[in-house]
Amino acid sequence: MGNCKYCGGKAGFMRGRHKECTNAHETGRQWMVTLAAQAASRPDFSEAALLDDLSVIAADAFVDDDGIRAVIAEGWHLAVKEGLADGILTQAEETRLRNFRDQFALDETGKAGRAAAGQLEQAVRDRLLLDARRAALAVPPDDARLDALAATLAQSELSATEQRRLLAQAWEAAVESSIEDGVLSLDEENALIRYLRHFNLEQADVDGNGAYNNMVKSAVIREAAEGVIPDRLGDIPRVPFNLMKSEQLVWVLDGVDYYEIKTRRERRGSSHGLSIRVAKGVYYRPSTFRSRPVEWEETVHADTGLLGVTSKHIYFHGPRQRFRVRYDRIVSFEPYNDGIGIMREAQTAKPQTFRTGDGWFIYNLVSNLAQHW
Repeated sequence: MGNCKYCGGKAGFMRGRHKECTNAHETGRQWMVTLAAQAASRPDFSEAALLDDLSVIAADAFVDDDGIRAVIAEGWHLAVKEGLADGILTQAEETRLRNFRDQFALDETGKAGRAAAGQLEQAVRDRLLLDARRAALAVPPDDARLDALAATLAQSELSATEQRRLLAQAWEAAVESSIEDGVLSLDEENALIRYLRHFNLEQADVDGNGAYNNMVKSAVIREAAEGVIPDRLGDIPRVPFNLMKSEQLVWVLDGVDYYEIKTRRERRGSSHGLSIRVAKGVYYRPSTFRSRPVEWEETVHADTGLLGVTSKHIYFHGPRQRFRVRYDRIVSFEPYNDGIGIMREAQTAKPQTFRTGDGWFIYNLVSNLAQHW
């Protein structure tokens, strides 16, 4: 005869629990979890009141002290899940959840605890990233907003290294979002620069994926489109271009592949004639050969070298090819994903192509410079 694991009374042959005791335990325990989750989501919950309520239910639900602690942890896990249900975890929600966890010293080493803690941390990080990205693009630049962001980060559980990494990641996202819908405006550029200075971020911190370089390129295009000669190169090595006195170097790209259209010629033909029998098993075939010239064009790699963009010309300098082309001698520009093609103003001119790796930038730069200078 077995005894009930809940009430301790006789449960019957080969049985370890009463059905009514099992129902009371499961129903009571679920209600305790719900109460704990509700308390974890309230800003004014009372630890003593919660424990009193849980103790009353635990007595009828056959839940011991260890079970009460497990219920509180499970309730916190449920509160985290419910707090993330709408996809947004506010700072107030985060504060309540963290206070509840710390007040009961909940263990996060178990599988469920690790999962809930991980979800909470990811939600906090996502919110901080969003706040930081918005702060980076705040127009006009708002120092108070940046100070508030710094204070929020300081109150978070992120280490100093993680905070710096998050700030850099948010800035990179801000750059990409600002240039997706067009050229970076001057106000947006000023806001981005102010953000970097406010948090003492260097170019190396935010250019791992090319975000800083993309910001500069977008600013260069904006200035060229406005009829201003961009001056963003800073200190650069001496270039092998013989610039005119009235022109200014705007951009330099190294390792640019230059392609030309080459005309190939060859003669193609065939022979004709009849086979004449001259003896048994022996034939003679007099024939004639006719041929015709055939021409075709193909794109060939002509050289790899330095491409310079100035206020008046495109320059190319390589081991085998060196030339410059005035903008007013170019009749058309052809944009490519990884470069640009040009066609000179000449009756015998053929397309010339430069593969730079960034077709969007080089096409917009030279086409805008050509319109104004």
